Amino acid sequence: MIDGFAFGYPGECKRCANIPANPASRLTGLQVGPFLKNGSGLRVMLVGQDPTIARKPERVKQVLMLDERNGQLSRWLESLFGAENFKSITLYATNVVKCTFSAPPSRMLEGGLRFLQPYFDHCRAYLVGEVLGFRPHCVIVLGEPAHKLFVSILDNADEIPTEMKHSFTWKFMRARLQGFEFDYSPCLHIQTFRVAEKYGMKVEGFKQALRAYFDNME
Repeated sequence: MIDGFAFGYPGECKRCANIPANPASRLTGLQVGPFLKNGSGLRVMLVGQDPTIARKPERVKQVLMLDERNGQLSRWLESLFGAENFKSITLYATNVVKCTFSAPPSRMLEGGLRFLQPYFDHCRAYLVGEVLGFRPHCVIVLGEPAHKLFVSILDNADEIPTEMKHSFTWKFMRARLQGFEFDYSPCLHIQTFRVAEKYGMKVEGFKQALRAYFDNME
């Protein structure tokens, strides 16, 4: 079994030590590892924002808490991909920012994206290495801040809308990073996704398109 760290996720890092401390949310360090599920099907890279959660942050041991087999996100992903697709894929999960904070960046007055930017500037090289090391068939990024940061590393960033309302469609886009090409789509974060399901067909259309994509690629 391949270890997720083989794809470039840092085992230790102190690159952000000189960023001025924010009393509202201080950096608590690199406490979370990557997640890897080996399978026989497509290689899927799932990218979140950062590993910080509001309550009991010590519970987070791996990215997106996917090591909890019956966890909330694992069940949601199985529903999103379809049970058989989810079972067969090789899934690698990471975050655009690897370190944990004392409070979720989304709660910062300046906004999560602006708060995260200087930390992401130090994580950027790790993320590039992970994509090129894992070589996914497709990448799915959760939430608009993570989407905007992820797109910034791409060679063809100017071809991909950074606003979620324009980029979250029923179709994958073609992304390119240092000559390596893969299919790409942002996705609403799990909480936003559930609210959106109540108000329209766009989310259901995305589910159907995602499953059709896997059926066609297998």
